[in-house]
Amino acid sequence: MVVLHYFTEYEQAVIEKFLEKLKKYTKNDYINKLSLFKSSISKYDKDLFHVEVEDCKNFIEFIQNKYAKSTCEKIYGYLHSFYNFLYKHGYIETNPFKFVKKPSVSRMKTKDDVMSFDEVNRLVSILDKLNIRDRVIVVFLLTTGCLLSELVSIKWKDFIIDEKNNYYCKIGSKKKERIIKLHPYLWELIIDYRKNLGMKYFFEPTDEFIFKGKDNQSITDRNIRLIVKKALSLAGLEKYSCKDFRHSFASFSLKLGCPDETIKQHLGWSDKYYAIRYKYVINFLDDQPIDYIMSTNKLKINDKE
Repeated sequence: MVVLHYFTEYEQAVIEKFLEKLKKYTKNDYINKLSLFKSSISKYDKDLFHVEVEDCKNFIEFIQNKYAKSTCEKIYGYLHSFYNFLYKHGYIETNPFKFVKKPSVSRMKTKDDVMSFDEVNRLVSILDKLNIRDRVIVVFLLTTGCLLSELVSIKWKDFIIDEKNNYYCKIGSKKKERIIKLHPYLWELIIDYRKNLGMKYFFEPTDEFIFKGKDNQSITDRNIRLIVKKALSLAGLEKYSCKDFRHSFASFSLKLGCPDETIKQHLGWSDKYYAIRYKYVINFLDDQPIDYIMSTNKLKINDKE
């Protein structure tokens, strides 16, 4: 049974029913959001089944004064989804969050969402200060633009090598499942990582996750964020986060002239017109071609050596 703080036994039972088909890291996210909401209504001696629209409005106003807009939007989405579940299963008569204005975030990206070429090089320059696993994680995010949920789910069986020694990885699930090409530098790091783990060079199609946590299961997205936060701090780039790696990848690809449809397929977008969100920000990138140096010991942009 999942340990849920702040909740009554009845609330816990219902929450567990709601969470039963979700992945572990998604369950944790929901529990955190529900705990935050429960703590705000507990001072009025209310439970999750007897909240009013005003309670929900007050809570959203509270978090908007405390968290970033994107975080507020996410919290609202989690709570709206949970209360939809309560409504559909007859626990409540209506979803109170239906009558609360959703915190909105502009989808247009700005220069604050995207790293410059120089900043990418600064990040690359500190990679040697990380252990081999963390280096693989940072470079994987930086050179593929994949989502954290996709990264933590990768297994050794998902890697592919073709007859020309090109390297690929299957990521995503269901409609967003796709095969992406890997940068040679990333592949060399993966091989070093395997050696460090005492594994053979030959890739056996095993069901093991490539990045494991303490329980020998997949590492969590929270752990990934902490690893990236450390790397960014070492590079003096604290203002960025994991999501900015994905935004940077999309922007760099557009700057290179990569077709919108190709970027859509690589990043798993549902619509190629997502690229419109980046059209403005690429004007702030250096007006130079991007050149990832495909060598054994470098991964730099605009390297003139």
